[in-house]
Amino acid sequence: MTLLGQPNRQKLPKIPGDPKSKNIIIYAVVVALLMVVALISGKLHMEYKPDTDGKTAEAPFRVHVIDVGQGDSILVEADGHAMLIDAGEPSAAPKILQYLQDKGITKLDYIAATHFHSDHIGGMAEVIKAYPPKNIVEPVCPDELLPVTSIYERYLDAAGNSGARYRALQAGDRFKVGNARITVVGPVSAEAEDLNNTSLVLRVQYGDCTCLFTGDMAFAEEETLLSRKFDLHADFLKVGHHGSSTSSSEAFLAAVDPDYAVISCKKDNDYGHPHKETLERLKVHTDKIYVTAEKGDIVFQYDPSTGKRRIVTGK
Repeated sequence: MTLLGQPNRQKLPKIPGDPKSKNIIIYAVVVALLMVVALISGKLHMEYKPDTDGKTAEAPFRVHVIDVGQGDSILVEADGHAMLIDAGEPSAAPKILQYLQDKGITKLDYIAATHFHSDHIGGMAEVIKAYPPKNIVEPVCPDELLPVTSIYERYLDAAGNSGARYRALQAGDRFKVGNARITVVGPVSAEAEDLNNTSLVLRVQYGDCTCLFTGDMAFAEEETLLSRKFDLHADFLKVGHHGSSTSSSEAFLAAVDPDYAVISCKKDNDYGHPHKETLERLKVHTDKIYVTAEKGDIVFQYDPSTGKRRIVTGK
C-alpha cells in the first residue's frame, strides 16, 4: 500500500537474514501505522465542527433583550427550552421572528405577556401563529382595565386558536422552562388602578443565578411587592417601564441589588427614556447598565459549570 507523502516501502531491498532489512521492515510498519492514526485523527478533526466555529461555547442559560425600539421583547433560553416575554409593537414582529429563526429557535415552551399595552403585545399574534407555544401566560387583570383595541383582540384570537394552555397568573404561581425555575412575584392581586401596575413580574432562577423581569411595573406595584417581603434579589434586572422615572424606586433597587441592568427603549424616543433619575438610582448598585437604544440586542449569559456571567451586545 502506498501512503501519501511516503515512499513505496515494497520497493525497499530485502536481504534475507540481514538485520538491517528487518529493521527497515519494522520501521516501515511503524511509520505506516502512525500515518493511519494521523489520517484517522485528521478526519475526525475535520468532521467535528463546534456550534461556535471555534469560539467559546454559548452558556446553557441565556437572556436575549431584543432591540425592538420603544417596547419590550425578551427571549429566555434554558437547556434547549425557550420562553418569550412580550413582543413589542406590531411593527416589531418581523424583527422578533427573524431573531428567533437566527437563534435556531424551533419551538417556544412559554409565551408571556407582562401586560396589555401595545408596546408589549403588539407583535404577539404573529409570534403565536409562527411559533404556537405550549403555554401562554398573562397577569390577572381587572376587567375595567382590559383594553378595547384591535391589537388586544388579535392577541386574544391568536392565543385562543393556538391550542396552548392559556392561564392568568399572580404572585405565588410557579413554572419551569428547562431547568430554570420561574416564580411569579407580581401582580399580587387583580386590584391595580392602571395597566402598568398589573405587570407580570417574573423571577427566574437557574442554578445560583437569578433574573428579574418587571414589565412596566411602576412605584405602586413595587411598593406592594416590597410590603409582601418577596425575595427580589437578582443578578440581572430588566429595568421597569423602559427606564421611566416612575419605576425603579430606591427601595425597590435596594431589594434587587442587581449586578447587571438592561433597559429596552428606542433611541430619541418621545418619552425621554431612560430618565436621568432612574440611571442615577441604578448607578448606586451597578455600573453595568445597558440600553438597547445604544447597544442593540443585548444577551446575558450564565454558565453554571464556571459560575461566569457576561453580557454580549449587538453594537
